[in-house]
Amino acid sequence: MPWTLARDRVEQHPRSPIVDIRPSARRGDVRNTVAVSGALVGATALMLRPLLSAATHAIPGGLRDPLLNAWILAWDADRLRDGLAGLWSAPILYPYRSTLAFSEHLLGIAVFAAPLHWITGNPVLAYNTVFFASFVFAGLSMFLLAREVTGRTDAAVVAAAIFAFYPYRMAQVSHLQLLVNGWMPLSLLGLHRYFATGSRKALAGAAVAYALLAMSNGYYLFFFGFVVLLVMAWGVWRADGVPRPRIVRDLTVAAVMVGAVYAPIAREYFDVRHRYDLSRDPAEISSFAADVGSYLTMPDEMRAHLRFGLPSYPKPAGPEERHDGMLFPGFVMLTFAAVAILRRDARRKPLTRLYAGIGVAALVLSLGPEPTVWGHRVLASGPYAWLDALVPVLDALRVPARFASIVYLALTVLAAIGAASILGDRQTWAAVAVTASLISLVCFEGYGAMPLAEVGPHGRTRDYGMYDWLRDQPAGAVLELPIGRLDGNYRAFIYQYSTLVHRHPIVNGWTGYSTELQQFLGSDASPFRDPDRVGDALDLLRGLGVRYVLVHPDDFEPRENAAPILGALVAHASHWIAVRRFGPAFAFTLPAAPPPDIVPAIERVDPASIRVTTSHSPDRIPLLFDGDIDSRWTTGSRQDGSEWIALRFDQTVDVRRLCFAVQPRSFHDYPRVLAIDAMDGDRAVPLFRGSVLMAFGRGLLVDPMRVPVDIALPSHPTRDLRIAQTGRSRGIWWWSIDELTIWSSVIAGE
Repeated sequence: MPWTLARDRVEQHPRSPIVDIRPSARRGDVRNTVAVSGALVGATALMLRPLLSAATHAIPGGLRDPLLNAWILAWDADRLRDGLAGLWSAPILYPYRSTLAFSEHLLGIAVFAAPLHWITGNPVLAYNTVFFASFVFAGLSMFLLAREVTGRTDAAVVAAAIFAFYPYRMAQVSHLQLLVNGWMPLSLLGLHRYFATGSRKALAGAAVAYALLAMSNGYYLFFFGFVVLLVMAWGVWRADGVPRPRIVRDLTVAAVMVGAVYAPIAREYFDVRHRYDLSRDPAEISSFAADVGSYLTMPDEMRAHLRFGLPSYPKPAGPEERHDGMLFPGFVMLTFAAVAILRRDARRKPLTRLYAGIGVAALVLSLGPEPTVWGHRVLASGPYAWLDALVPVLDALRVPARFASIVYLALTVLAAIGAASILGDRQTWAAVAVTASLISLVCFEGYGAMPLAEVGPHGRTRDYGMYDWLRDQPAGAVLELPIGRLDGNYRAFIYQYSTLVHRHPIVNGWTGYSTELQQFLGSDASPFRDPDRVGDALDLLRGLGVRYVLVHPDDFEPRENAAPILGALVAHASHWIAVRRFGPAFAFTLPAAPPPDIVPAIERVDPASIRVTTSHSPDRIPLLFDGDIDSRWTTGSRQDGSEWIALRFDQTVDVRRLCFAVQPRSFHDYPRVLAIDAMDGDRAVPLFRGSVLMAFGRGLLVDPMRVPVDIALPSHPTRDLRIAQTGRSRGIWWWSIDELTIWSSVIAGE
């Protein structure tokens, strides 16, 4: 039979269960590997058959994360063509920088998808090809590892089927980066061969496989890195035949080489993390951890076709990560892993203990910082929290439950050992029959109805020609409406995917993180929500460098929300220079913002020379000038037009510029109408009237986390200045100032 491995063709190292196959056996192994590869392709085609006829125009799992990943792969392919120039400057979440680092970069997948993208120009087809290949790759790599561990091809075939089609894979069809886990078995294969033979070539293969895994999924960079450390420690401890000092040196060199390869990427992520404070709230991390009951919770797809379910406790249970709480590994995987643990196999006992330990540790870590058992917390601070204290970057990973992928890896290796233990007692024909039955059962319990979402012909979303028109327009950023909290269906995934056509940067975007600007523009505090302030909103966009506003009425939920915004945009014709209609959508073109006023050489006015009085919160006056952006003066009540700040200088000054520093928490507290007057006795001399939003837009270009809102003033020496908020907010928004700086061109004595 094609996958029969005679026991008399293998030799066993006295301390290692890894098989050393002689040349005659290696030729048979190649034939077996080719046969298993073909079988996996056929099995995957059956499991994913709805995708085969729709691969050019539909995507599995919906138009959210799958479309995001298709866009990332297409962007990577475009940048690979240019030697990765500008890789991190993805055209989303404008004006924030290095926005590709807001999510997975997927370079480890893109290097394989890019050639197909270049040939076909179809991002969806390229995505679906690597999606399909991920199943085959996972199965084949596990086959190679399991055959090396057990010395049996039949047991390895069972392990290949388990790892390719276990239920969690079909439940996670929306997350390509979780499916591309075939590098894990290959990395372990290289490590085990190295410890058995001392082959540096095997160690290099392990390092390359781990590097490609890390390039494919940030979760696996850390989660599988934990496995690598355990296996290396195990290998050093059990070293026999290879001197330990040499092993330590080799492992150190391999680790340094992997670190050197990943260092430029890590540097970019650390920079973005620091610049934009990208980390997860501890409560959010805890909510996306697994529960012990999650491992008895069948995915919906499995429950549906088996028509029964186990007592379950899905956690996390949110609409987006619900499948991360459905972690039942499958009956075959569990049964044969249990066989490996319960049956005494002296040759494979060390490996059984190793992978049982890895599985238990990964399960505990998947429970997150506050482990729970059927909803009951058992520890206030668990091992995941301890690990996070040692590796602080773990707080950038939202879903500890994805440690379950390591649990499945360990259980599959154990299942291979268990299958070898059982199949070894049977004649060839019986082993083949049992193997075939097990494979059928694995595929049956792993099968699930896979939803397909239509993208459009040739991988193009339907846009009525609007994006083709936009592609030919002069450079300028784009805002697409709805945005942020107005967008209940995550249409921003479609908007950012469409940048592949028009190539302009957009304010919109959904990745692992959003931006405060996007959330502000889509919130109730947004000037786009107030028809009287839409002109101010357009001024903000002009200051920001946005030249095009695209409105999609069909994307609003409910659709009636579009009418007030669209009507207000049309009514403010003085703020745009052209409008075009494309089917149900509209494209407004904005004029460029006027250049900012040039103020003569100025110097900062010392806050100690100013006496301040306010209409509200006098106790918070020192916070206006304390140099701490995290503290602020605020009215503490809704803007109603009665708010003011009076400044009295200890000598006459010519105030030429005010700078209001604003951090994201205060975006919604901007003054609806600002009035600045020089007070000449009882007479107020107007220096500024109107909206600050164009200046706010310009400040966002400087620093979106500490926005300098600069208001230039005409020359008018005075000792008294009054800053007033004279508008009314539609919501409960206060007037807040995080920091105030005053600049003058002349400081004269009286």
